[in-house]
This record gives sequence, C-alpha cells and structure tokens, in this order.
Amino acid sequence: MQHQFHPTILREYDIRGVIGETLGADDARAIGRAFGTLLREAGGRTVAVGYDGRVSSPMLEHALVEGLTSSGCDVVRIGLGATPMLYYAEA
Repeated sequence: MQHQFHPTILREYDIRGVIGETLGADDARAIGRAFGTLLREAGGRTVAVGYDGRVSSPMLEHALVEGLTSSGCDVVRIGLGATPMLYYAEA
C-alpha cells in the first residue's frame, strides 16, 4: 500500500511539517521504508540515526527506525545529539 504524504512536507533538501497536523509517525515510517529500500537496492545496509531535542523527535526516530528495519537495514541508534555527532557516526 502506498503512503500518502501531506503535499507540503517533502521539500528539495528536507522534510518539514507540523507534528499531528501534516507530519506524524506514519510519515516517518514510510520515509524510513523508502530510504531503506533504495539503500538496499544500491548495496548498502547500515544507517546511523540520531535526533534533536524537540519533544516529537523520539517518536519520529522510533517510527523511522521501524521503517528502516522493515526494509532490511541495520540501524545504529546514536540517540540525542548534535548534527556533528551523526557525521562522526557515519565515518
């Protein structure tokens, strides 16, 4: 079944929305599943995932990880942290 995203959340360089209105766990799960599928098709497998201090971040992270693992990816969860931590985890 194909997921229907709110038309305003997917942008050229990021994903933005209002939690509970235009963006939710189902969206994060679908994004994880789609990204994971593309990664696996390209021969990749491992993804590092972190999040920022927003109240909604843990919920979105959990759903994203569900989507990634459902597509066969291995996920390294680095938890709450700054963007440079995620860059370091990738290296």
